[in-house]
Amino acid sequence: MKAKNCSFLLTCVLISGAAHLLGANMRSFIESVRRKAPVVYVGSVKEVRLLQRTKFDIKAKAVVDIKSVMRTPGSNPQQATIEYSSYDDKTPMMEGGPQYQLRPGVSVIVFANSFDANIPPGYLVQGSRQELLQQVEALRDALSKMSPDQLKVHEITEDDRRVQMSLYEKLSASLRAAK
Repeated sequence: MKAKNCSFLLTCVLISGAAHLLGANMRSFIESVRRKAPVVYVGSVKEVRLLQRTKFDIKAKAVVDIKSVMRTPGSNPQQATIEYSSYDDKTPMMEGGPQYQLRPGVSVIVFANSFDANIPPGYLVQGSRQELLQQVEALRDALSKMSPDQLKVHEITEDDRRVQMSLYEKLSASLRAAK
């Protein structure tokens, strides 16, 4: 009975996260996508540029002012760029995403391959600082309650869980400290 309740809670968290993320693809909800990202940072969108519009999607690039870096293989730049797929009233959302609608001033948490990502980020959360904090806490809580079978579905080990729990704690502390 307890496992059933945890599964239900995890499903609710993932569904609420999916609604909030607007268009992220389901693969990005697997914890291993976030675990394998070599670069994780918190920032604020400074500028958004339209690169190309097709009848299927909008290619855009966002310049992000980095507020804090949680994971990096090298130095910590002050800005990052993200190329991504977007949508609007003229170009509807594609099924399967990931697509985002980034605007200047919006806060983001980015899990990516680099600070100059020419490919879509592996996982991106956007919103106010408080919304980001709630999302990180939901990810942490869901991860802490995963059974061994659920960990397998998310393609992570117990060691990965410990690393991610630490990352989520650092993200939470950073978001609480931000003004």
